[in-house]
Amino acid sequence: MQRRTHLTRRLGALAVPLSILLLAEVGVTAGAAVAADGTQDKKRVADFAQAPERRGAAEAPDEGSARSAAAAQERQVEVLGARTENTTLWANPDGTMSQETHAGPVRFREGGRWVAIDVDLEKARNGSVRAKSHPRGLELAGATGPAGGDLVSLGRGAHEVSLGWQGALPDPVLKGNKATYVNVRPATDLVVEATRTGFEQYLVVKDRSAAAAAARITLPLTAKGLKATQNADKSVTFTDVRTAKTVGRLPAPVMWDASRNKQGLAATNRAAVDLKVAGQGEDLELRLTPDQGFLAAKNTKFPVTIDPAVFFGTNFDTAVRDGVTEDLSASIDLPVGREYGKQAARSFVHFPRNFVVSGKEILNAELNLYSVWSDSCEPRSWDLWDTGLTSTATRWSNQPAWRSKVATSTRTLGHSPACGSQWIQTDVTGLVREWAKADRAENAIGIRATDESDTKAYKIFASSDAPSNGPSLLVTYEVPADPVKDHVTYWNDVLQAAYRQIGGAPGPLARAGAMMHGAIYDAANSAQCAQGATKCLGDPYLTKVASSGELPDINSAIDHAAFDVLRSVYPQLNFDQELAAARATIPAGVTGAQRAAGTSVGQQAATAMIADRQNDGATSNTAYTPSTAPGQWRPTGSGNAATPGWGLLKPFGMTSSTQFRPKSLATLAGSSEVLKSAEYAKQVNQVKSLGRSDSTQRTADQTQAALFWANDLDGTYKPPGQLFEFTQIVSRDRGLSVTANAKLFALTAFAMADAGIVAWDAKYRTDLDLWRPESAIRLDGDSNAATTADPNWQPLSQDRNGQHFSPPFPAYVSGHATFGGAWAKAMERWFTTDDVTFTATTEDPNAVGVTRTFSSFSAAADENAIGRVWLGVHYDWDGTEGVSSGGNAAAYIAANEMKNNTAATWVAYETLKNLGGCDALGKKLVAEHRWSTYQCVRVTTTNTDHVLSVK
Repeated sequence: MQRRTHLTRRLGALAVPLSILLLAEVGVTAGAAVAADGTQDKKRVADFAQAPERRGAAEAPDEGSARSAAAAQERQVEVLGARTENTTLWANPDGTMSQETHAGPVRFREGGRWVAIDVDLEKARNGSVRAKSHPRGLELAGATGPAGGDLVSLGRGAHEVSLGWQGALPDPVLKGNKATYVNVRPATDLVVEATRTGFEQYLVVKDRSAAAAAARITLPLTAKGLKATQNADKSVTFTDVRTAKTVGRLPAPVMWDASRNKQGLAATNRAAVDLKVAGQGEDLELRLTPDQGFLAAKNTKFPVTIDPAVFFGTNFDTAVRDGVTEDLSASIDLPVGREYGKQAARSFVHFPRNFVVSGKEILNAELNLYSVWSDSCEPRSWDLWDTGLTSTATRWSNQPAWRSKVATSTRTLGHSPACGSQWIQTDVTGLVREWAKADRAENAIGIRATDESDTKAYKIFASSDAPSNGPSLLVTYEVPADPVKDHVTYWNDVLQAAYRQIGGAPGPLARAGAMMHGAIYDAANSAQCAQGATKCLGDPYLTKVASSGELPDINSAIDHAAFDVLRSVYPQLNFDQELAAARATIPAGVTGAQRAAGTSVGQQAATAMIADRQNDGATSNTAYTPSTAPGQWRPTGSGNAATPGWGLLKPFGMTSSTQFRPKSLATLAGSSEVLKSAEYAKQVNQVKSLGRSDSTQRTADQTQAALFWANDLDGTYKPPGQLFEFTQIVSRDRGLSVTANAKLFALTAFAMADAGIVAWDAKYRTDLDLWRPESAIRLDGDSNAATTADPNWQPLSQDRNGQHFSPPFPAYVSGHATFGGAWAKAMERWFTTDDVTFTATTEDPNAVGVTRTFSSFSAAADENAIGRVWLGVHYDWDGTEGVSSGGNAAAYIAANEMKNNTAATWVAYETLKNLGGCDALGKKLVAEHRWSTYQCVRVTTTNTDHVLSVK
């Protein structure tokens, strides 16, 4: 029921309410999210948001399985094994965990299964009335004889309570969770409302003629296993007779009439009600004596409510009001601020220690409060504080310590339809982080108005004793990293290991990487698409494999896509052990059918890739005859021309191998006679000075950088492998998911593969296959007066034995630089910024253990390019033009391959518990280039759910 409606209804008649809530163990809290005001967005949700596509259960038996499913299915998955009456634990798609704790139960165990609480009442076959689904077996009387009998029975086992009625009861009128016994006395109705943990019972005395009959009220009470003790303030404490533990309380009752204050708030004209507990043992009587003067007063507006409330439970919240000496801990309201005509009020909510999040890294925590009333719709500030604990003895005069203010909000809701009652979420991350470190069994949050003299700041929130919408904390926390590497980076490691064994020119290595990572992407994308079109990673590269009916396991799909491609490209290597090791890390919660479906998807993705690359030119035996003409490349002792036909390879993303051919050397030299130009002389003399093996002009840092970037030798992961390693380093630093890596690694792989084609097209298929600096400097044949030969010159580049060498292919353009430029541009397009700092590694045997830190991707690419000059194997223009042409190829691929999903209008993606979780997933989808934009819209004001929509 809506809380404000409930209050208005209660104040429409004289009532004698009695709330009895049996013991309900409260779990630990869980927190997190800042909620949006959904009142303006509800229509938009209805316009565009159909139920999000989903397949498979959003629940798993244990945390490990839930985390795996959440990552694979891109939605929150509940950990069933962690359920309690009050708490729910979820694994989030980003690898974090969230736990919410409600102040009262939301479910209970029955017949070995969890059952959601449903307090709506229905007739039983024996004529009695029962709640449809109640944790304490709530049962109400049907029609009775003149002697009356048990009106309400609640509880099982050690704690059972029965409240009686003296007199005949008519058959009740049922509506939702309310049973009305009409005219049990003249002009008086008896009403019982079911709540999640018990019930509320009150008399409705309809007019002044019934006041005399309400002068004394006696209600029989049977309390099995309980001892009732009346306190000095007229309240009553119930304790377990066996353990002496306090399990319930009955605050001193009050009464109020039907008048409203200036702001329209009811229950403001109040008076005391005397209460005595009579009897011994389990058979008791509650004897209530309302204030006779209040009942007789002319200004008393009937009906009048007389309110003794009994509460049984371990949850606790309370309020204090200046000038009020009553215990307010059993109220269904949490008042905050100064009520018109009265003094200021403050409220406190207790939360037990959360052992689930204790010691964890808290990422986000939010307090959920349901606002049932505000004295206006004008925003008025109120504060949340970390306070000491309260008790039934807490009053305005003895409040606990207000330690520190943790949050301030101006959300003001509940006054009128313009600012109707709804949930308010407030960020309390800092507070819960402190709680997670503290060794306290219980913690408390205090709520107060910022300006306690402003009557427009008065608000009421639902308490933990309310029939619904009690306070809760939602906490999102980090969990230790899964020791199992994600399967994309696992197979990237396997690929690099293959590079070390295969060796050779970088072009074929880059092709193998593009084939493997491209197949992985299509496999992962197909596995995601099986959950619905909105869950796709984007457009397929070659194929989108249809699901067989079972949800394919994404890791199985990745494993078999990579395995089948690698053993096709490198038949001389055996990858069986690598496949077995990968398969062994798949969580036990993944079913055999899901593994099989994933395996099929991966195999089909690999088959499509292998077929597409048949006859792509990779096996071409293009002949190449070196020239002895000045300027033309000739072998330098490191081998014959390597892969001279690689510039004819079928591109992975470009339209042709010449699409991004760099500027001609004649253009760069400013003359058709390149070797005679001043620019050529400048280029040669630069590398002659800085690139020689024993250069005195090259700094120590330049020497280190040159060797760091080399990786020309077989046995290393070569230039493509080094750049794949950088991708993995940045991915790990940024905490990317397996789905993000599937797309990112495919993008960088395609960019580098096509960069190899661009570079080799320039090396072998342009007018001048430019000789290496080693040849240009040693030989006297360029006819340029600005250069002089040095037959003893050697480049810094060297093998493991210290033998200096130049790579066996023409100089223009640099393959290293073209690969590096393509990689940097692909990374920039993925992360939407060039300014990402990372620390890079190398495998060159002459730079063992060296790391270098870069402040941007382009800074790394530029150093890679100039490093080839310092290494003595390239001219400066080889690097600058290589970076440029490689970057152009990568930019084209990023714009045209694996495009984002698109939709003309908003499409519902998922429903999440709160705005924080919704926003986190939305940002992830945009960051992973799956959708271009997102929005989170409140589903309804009755809970904190938000629909994530994308387009």
